[in-house]
Amino acid sequence: MKLWGGNYSTDPDRAFWEFNQSFRFDRRLLAEEVAASQAYVRGLGRCGALTPDEAQRLDTGLATLLARAREDESYLALDVEDVHSFVETRLAEIVGDLAGQAHLGRSRNEQTVVALRMWIRSRIDDLRAELSRLVGALASLGLREAATIVPGYTHTRAAEPITLGYWACAHAWGLVRDFDRLADARTRVDVMPLGSGALAGTALPLDRDAVARDLGFAALSPNGLDAVMDRDFCVEFVAACALVQGHLSRLAEDLIWFSGPEFGFFALPEAFTSGSSLMPQKKNPDALELVRGKTGRVHGDLIRLSMMLKGLPAGYQKDLQEDKEAVFDATDTVVASVVVTRGVIEGLVVREAVAREAASQPEMIAATLAVMLAREGIPFRKAHELVGAMVAESQTSGRPFPEVAVSRLDARLAQRLSQVFDPDVAVAAKAAPGGTAPDAVRIALDAARARVGR
Repeated sequence: MKLWGGNYSTDPDRAFWEFNQSFRFDRRLLAEEVAASQAYVRGLGRCGALTPDEAQRLDTGLATLLARAREDESYLALDVEDVHSFVETRLAEIVGDLAGQAHLGRSRNEQTVVALRMWIRSRIDDLRAELSRLVGALASLGLREAATIVPGYTHTRAAEPITLGYWACAHAWGLVRDFDRLADARTRVDVMPLGSGALAGTALPLDRDAVARDLGFAALSPNGLDAVMDRDFCVEFVAACALVQGHLSRLAEDLIWFSGPEFGFFALPEAFTSGSSLMPQKKNPDALELVRGKTGRVHGDLIRLSMMLKGLPAGYQKDLQEDKEAVFDATDTVVASVVVTRGVIEGLVVREAVAREAASQPEMIAATLAVMLAREGIPFRKAHELVGAMVAESQTSGRPFPEVAVSRLDARLAQRLSQVFDPDVAVAAKAAPGGTAPDAVRIALDAARARVGR
């Protein structure tokens, strides 16, 4: 069944018909399409456009077709244009010509956007739930390892000692922002466009507020023309997904390197690695590499949506059919990546001794030593220069950095160096909020858990 064609004398070209069809992917919106249609026919019943019996028959028929589709995959095998024509075709098999009345005063332009809004709204809730679990896993790791010494890096070079809890907390807070950002985006998704018609609104006395309440929407679209062409909510949602995936990619990159033999701070859970077809000894971090690699895919979905909207005139255009595959792909990719990443974090084995040894290199205390000297009255820039000269002398002479420092400082300061070069002392000194001291880390991790409801 086509939902149009009364003024046509020929059928569509077959190649164009297949090119135009979207049912192969927009069938994912079937449950939302049915729910929106049920709410709409109930609204038609309330305003007198349908009799109570007609509204009830349509409501029941819609529920029946959804149940059949869920029970039997072959029920979806129909040569139709889209999910909307599928619903009307199957509904007609159940209630006859009355099925056409479910479309009374309603355009596919508004149907497609209400179903997509409902689908994204649910997926935001699903994704936030998965992010909450991942933040919880990172917080559990961080609290358990709040005092475990590891190297901290800038520019991929060892910089200062930190704790593993601090590292986990850093990654957790990026995901907390994603959790909040998705909630904010949801407010702009949660807007009901039904009653917009094709572009000019509806001539029926439809109680749009009642329909919105029926579908759980928080607000009504204020302008029908804007409602049918608006895909800002798609772009915003996929942009949030792209940021999530970027944060996962950064976490994956750390885990890939730090679990490698050159670092050896972690052992990855075997269940999230793959072997080599040639080298029997290998356990490759494929799960994490895929998380990292799929970042480009989600960002590509964002670009696809942005380019789709460029240069469109006001009103619904068929270009907008291209919104769904990008949204679906971004959603599937990021949810799967969050789930896999959580599995890796929960199964991670920490090699504390290896990490501590790497974090105990004396040069990593250079910044702490410069601050100590500044607090003793040496202007910080002069202290910075002095410590830098000590490091250079150590590197050129081969003498250990602490030995060079002792020789350069007066006896009073030299006596304090044994503590300065202790990574536990260096870490504990960073006790201000946001620092790497264990107690500060625990406070920040508890706050992260609270923000995501863990």
